[in-house]
Amino acid sequence: MGCLMHDTFVKTEEYRLAWLSEIEFAETAHVLKMLARELGQDTAPAIDELARRGLDAALAVLSGAVGWNVSDAYLRHRALWRVGRV
Repeated sequence: MGCLMHDTFVKTEEYRLAWLSEIEFAETAHVLKMLARELGQDTAPAIDELARRGLDAALAVLSGAVGWNVSDAYLRHRALWRVGRV
């Protein structure tokens, strides 16, 4: 019985972590789209890089397009989005 309970907990915890990962990806994509629009850039290349290689690669795409590092701008947008000001 204890083994079954442990297996159930592990699966539940795996599902919860997968759900949190999906939420984090959705938030990241949302903020990345807002930043790209603010910079006057197409959102698709940055989102593609986010899905393929992660946030650093997506920010590198935007940085290359505008000619300066956008990491600080991303963090600012992320903070504003989290407190609901955007």
